[in-house]
Amino acid sequence: MRNHILRILVNDEQVATIYRDQVPVEFTRVIPIRKSLTIIFEDIAGPIHRHRVPASEGWLHLTVFVQNNLACQASALATSKRERDPETRIDDGEIGVRFQPFFLDGASDVPDLTGQGLFARGLHFGGTITPSNIMLSCRCDVCRQAFLARSFHTGWGGETYFYSESGRFTLITPIRVGEAPVGMMEAEYSSMQALEEALPKAPDGSAFLYTNLFRCPHCAAIYIDFKAHPGLRNGEYYGLYLEGTSPIHFP
Repeated sequence: MRNHILRILVNDEQVATIYRDQVPVEFTRVIPIRKSLTIIFEDIAGPIHRHRVPASEGWLHLTVFVQNNLACQASALATSKRERDPETRIDDGEIGVRFQPFFLDGASDVPDLTGQGLFARGLHFGGTITPSNIMLSCRCDVCRQAFLARSFHTGWGGETYFYSESGRFTLITPIRVGEAPVGMMEAEYSSMQALEEALPKAPDGSAFLYTNLFRCPHCAAIYIDFKAHPGLRNGEYYGLYLEGTSPIHFP
């Protein structure tokens, strides 16, 4: 009897079943969108990974890849096109969602990614630029709920970002302002004190600091922990801001 290791559901309707003897496997499903969608990855012997796709109309192209080591990577594209070349670059009128990868039950040598950044989690990849209309569906290490965020690239040194102490707001400033650090270079924290004091407060009254942590919007647990992982901040050249908010620009 074949053993299935993963079921994939869209709004509680099963769209695919993955069996152990199929791995590695990659497939795409095209699903009509009539309202907001919930994508569920149900590990048959482990946790359920539940993600949301923003409300839209048209067609959802869902791609799932299960590797030999039982790592599962998935992405989705909401578009008006039922037929679409997967190699075509995402258009301005389309919305992509990259789901946080995970390991299925039975995988060996599973890394501990608690508090790690976007590259370690497989949400961004070195050497490629993620288009701004691809959203990230992140999954909290503590409450296990998913949340949508947008990211922006600062690796060319033109600007940098600061998270609020609450972890819910993001501020962007050009590096020419004060002592803002150049992306991917060691920051002189002592020389940044005057700049941090000059930055405006977040809408909730908390301060923006270079080493503040990004937090889960559901339970406020730390999601990206720069303090627990020294050196992570310098290489984390994608900043995040939560769906439904906009980054604050200074000045």
